[in-house]
Amino acid sequence: MEQPRYALVAAEGARVVAFCADVTGLYAEPAAPPRVVYELRGCEPRGDLARAVAEAVVEGAAPFGALRVRTVDGELRSFDGVRVRGARGDVVTIEANGIPLFAGVGGDAVPCGNVVRVSPPEPEERTHTEVTFTGCSPRGALRDALAAGAEEFGPVRYQVLWRTGGVRHYGETVRVTGWGRSATHHSLVDISVAVPRAGLIPPGRRAVWDVFDGPGMPAEPGIWRRFTGAAREEWRNQAEGRSYDLPEPAPGATYEIDGRDVTDLDGFVCAVTEAVHGPGRAFPFSDPRALGAEFSGRTLVWRHADIARACLGVTPLLGPSRPATFQELVDGLRAGGTRVVLA
Repeated sequence: MEQPRYALVAAEGARVVAFCADVTGLYAEPAAPPRVVYELRGCEPRGDLARAVAEAVVEGAAPFGALRVRTVDGELRSFDGVRVRGARGDVVTIEANGIPLFAGVGGDAVPCGNVVRVSPPEPEERTHTEVTFTGCSPRGALRDALAAGAEEFGPVRYQVLWRTGGVRHYGETVRVTGWGRSATHHSLVDISVAVPRAGLIPPGRRAVWDVFDGPGMPAEPGIWRRFTGAAREEWRNQAEGRSYDLPEPAPGATYEIDGRDVTDLDGFVCAVTEAVHGPGRAFPFSDPRALGAEFSGRTLVWRHADIARACLGVTPLLGPSRPATFQELVDGLRAGGTRVVLA
């Protein structure tokens, strides 16, 4: 078969069970994860959580954001988009985005006895959609299952591959829903799986991958300007991965950035790195003082800075992890030793 672009890996044993040429239904705007209600039992609210519980008792609910909980068995759960709904004794009721992530290590966490899901699960037809990997060459256990006429196969995890064969995206574990002779690839099969709607890949992310999917670096300057939001964040992630061991900026040099598309912090990092090191690069940090130290003793001329001034404001509910505002960015650059000229 042609160079495969996707791989299906058995959830048990982590062995590749198929290489596939293409896919349908995977690239679409993801749905928001379903809101799920949990009870944190045997909980000792502290700090911000205690204040949110007090607010919820009075107001009926209180926004919170990210929450980390450690249960008595030592497991650490990380909840996103948390809203505190109230408390009864040592039980705190919250709602959050989908299911929590599990992590074995971490910083501060609220100690609780256990976590119990209260709201019933949504039916799969509402939370999942069918995705079909086409032109697949089965191998191993899947090939044996097809040869034996099996009607089902265990869960798999999909991978999106670079042209070089490396993995560029690890997908979720999904349920195989069916397979059959490929309608577009001779002597191969198509394999359908049920993918969570919240786990679909935005088309903009795929467009970014396509730019970087080849030998060398993107040669055209300013390609990052085509992308916004999550796609621009993905551009920066890909550029960061190709920006280790960048040479130090020339001493005493003056660099100029075109700020017409600097509408977020990712855009600023892309613009300033490109001004120094060329297309397809991005500094692996965005702290204003760290950027200022990188350009210490140099001059940065920021054209059309008024656009960033209007766009880089405080984002509500993100807490201390929010992106820097325009003024914080300028002040940090200057504090780090960079001469900043706003034009």
